[in-house]
Amino acid sequence: MLHRRHFLSASGALVAAPALSKAAAVAGGAPDVAVVGAGVFGAFAALSLREAGLSVVSLDQYGPVSPRASSSGETRSIRSGYGDQAFYSAMSVKALARWRAREAEFGRKLLYPSARIELTDHWTDGMKAQRQIFDDLKLPYELADRAELRRRFPQMAFDDVDFAFVETAASSVLVKAREAVLAVIESFEKKGGQSRFARAVPGDAKGGRLLNLKLDGGDSLSAGNYVFAVGPWAGKLFPDLAKPRVNVWRSEYLYYGTPAGDPRFSWPHQPLWHDHIRGGWGFGSIERGLKYSVAPGPRVALDPDTAERMPREELIKASRAYIAARFPALAGAPIMESRVCQVDDAPNTHFILDRHPDYANVWLAFAGGGHGFKHGPMVGEHVARLVIGQSVDPQAQRLFSLASHPMT
Repeated sequence: MLHRRHFLSASGALVAAPALSKAAAVAGGAPDVAVVGAGVFGAFAALSLREAGLSVVSLDQYGPVSPRASSSGETRSIRSGYGDQAFYSAMSVKALARWRAREAEFGRKLLYPSARIELTDHWTDGMKAQRQIFDDLKLPYELADRAELRRRFPQMAFDDVDFAFVETAASSVLVKAREAVLAVIESFEKKGGQSRFARAVPGDAKGGRLLNLKLDGGDSLSAGNYVFAVGPWAGKLFPDLAKPRVNVWRSEYLYYGTPAGDPRFSWPHQPLWHDHIRGGWGFGSIERGLKYSVAPGPRVALDPDTAERMPREELIKASRAYIAARFPALAGAPIMESRVCQVDDAPNTHFILDRHPDYANVWLAFAGGGHGFKHGPMVGEHVARLVIGQSVDPQAQRLFSLASHPMT
């Protein structure tokens, strides 16, 4: 089990880079680093590298938070409840501290503290481990029985629920995802970073080093180092390396309209919830309605460039049935919006944050899965440390290495 003190001390704030290695030096005013991809991983990597004193160019083929991006939905959550995965619980604690500091720095409301309830009808091994992890990390939590749940959240039906593990607002937060990524990019630019709207792919290479990026229109861009934070596009840019290690799946959720003048289904009255009985998860409304992601059933592959972003009829039907059962007052409520994005998911659920095996100056940052957004600040700092040559947490380095992700 990871000890919180060790993780937090090994992943402290970056210090200014004294200089990149001579092998990374470039001539003619080329940037120190080019970061391809401006989702949450790429945005925080670019910002962290810029704050370390490096010249950085951020490139994204569709622009930050485009409808195709994995980081562009209205909301995501930060949670420390990870079942038996103590490493990510501790990492989430650190990430939340970073998010709070960034929110204050940006002067922008991005975080909405909220309880998170895990509904269950029995103690699973994962929940038993999670309880011990919360005790070890000294994170507050509650165990609420059916009667207590009915008292606190009368808008929900709990007839099939025995109890809930309640993660408090001390570690559970709703994040305005799209606005957060834009805020990171804006900060990066204010601090001297450069953003470009361009499709970039690996270009010429020589002597175990990538020399440039090829851009649409025949242009190229040279840099000392390259970071590819390309999410679901990793398999397209690196078919031999990433495609056998990372799957790209559809992720769909719907927003239900809430009754006029009724705040029960909106933040802060509606908690985040994860349903271990009926499946799926959701958030209270901030602006767009009650959000619910139905349990997807068999995974469906998605091409991030060509897929139409329309929810499947069978999931709409299953979602309506769930809402009617768990939120009786919303039975028949209109669907106000839908969102179809994707998760780039490694079978072991760990991120890939590592050097490319063929290029000494190329770094990879993808496989965020369904839980990567919350860790964006930590991933950005981790990647920046790798590029600069500073130490990183040994357990994180091992888990996020390509060696820990065998080809399938």
